[in-house]
Amino acid sequence: MKKYILIFIVFSIIQSCSVWKNELTKNGDYEIAIKNAVIDFCNTSSLANKDKAFSVSYKEYKSGVIGVSILGDINKIYLVNDSFQGRIKDRYIEYNNHLFYWYDEKKGKDPNIINKLSEYNIIEKVDSLTEDTGYTIDDAKKATHYYFCRDNLLLYKKEASSVAMPKEVKKELHCSDK
Repeated sequence: MKKYILIFIVFSIIQSCSVWKNELTKNGDYEIAIKNAVIDFCNTSSLANKDKAFSVSYKEYKSGVIGVSILGDINKIYLVNDSFQGRIKDRYIEYNNHLFYWYDEKKGKDPNIINKLSEYNIIEKVDSLTEDTGYTIDDAKKATHYYFCRDNLLLYKKEASSVAMPKEVKKELHCSDK
């Protein structure tokens, strides 16, 4: 009897560890690839616990691969005299109490983005910009890069790196083999 209970407990633990994979979507465009990357990132990456807000970038490669990069964002968006300084990200996904946001030339600005950025304390009102309100670049900070097969977004590879996504993909995904 103890053997069956132990088998049931082990099976339950294994099953619960991969429940998040059911949230991934096979077909779609770069937005679905971003969503899949966010789900995987929150459930598997230790980097997900280091920040609450993440900057996302994506690239559609000619080789049939969609690249998605997720990086913890430490910068604020400054509002000086009720005017934003610099461009504001267009789109966002909120998942597991984390905010992921990116520029999106194709879809345009989500009307709720300002409220969401404010909710996560990313927007800061200041009287004027000073050296302390500049943009911080941390070259050692790691991002997680995802490379998805465009025809099957369940096929992907990922890597943590402090180097930006490449201009061309050198990862072997074998998208057409599966």
